[in-house]
Amino acid sequence: MGLVMIEKALSTAQKDKLKYVMMDGAYDQLKNYEAAKKHGAQAIIPLNLRNEKEPPAGFTSNGTACCSMGYEMVYWGADKKYLKFRCPHVLGKIDCPQGSNWCSSSNYGLVTKVNVNQDLRRFCLPHRNTRHWELLYDKRTSVERSFARLKEHLTANDLHVRGIEKVKSYIYLNAIILLSSALVSKNANSLEKAS
Repeated sequence: MGLVMIEKALSTAQKDKLKYVMMDGAYDQLKNYEAAKKHGAQAIIPLNLRNEKEPPAGFTSNGTACCSMGYEMVYWGADKKYLKFRCPHVLGKIDCPQGSNWCSSSNYGLVTKVNVNQDLRRFCLPHRNTRHWELLYDKRTSVERSFARLKEHLTANDLHVRGIEKVKSYIYLNAIILLSSALVSKNANSLEKAS
């Protein structure tokens, strides 16, 4: 179901405008990531670790690289298709018993770059659980809240009409009511702040 939904949504969208596809953990399957990548978009899906076995050597379950002592390295940005991780000891995040010279002779510390195409499911741009990734995922949850309001408060779940045209009209009216109530609420809040 998820693959069909992604293909349909991506085929109707303009190629250069679609950057991200946000879905919940139930859609965490490699084929969904591949479908998004095929259309030039990045899938923003939290990992569903229920059936997960051990993550690949040198990585945590969310795709963060580990240093040779087993500590999580610090995400330090990304290039076009590479995630960059730095030594946590050099950055003062942990106190490694071996020090930074054990891994790298550089003052900059050990740097690991990971190609996101290596495993589309495990690695993504932006990196999982970063502030940018969380902000993108929060947009999905706001849409889910709007759907819940339409279904529960505006009775989109309990339709008493038949025929696709009547259903569309009913849903459009519900959406207009939802938008107008949000607008009235915003205006009322701004009037309260002004007085």
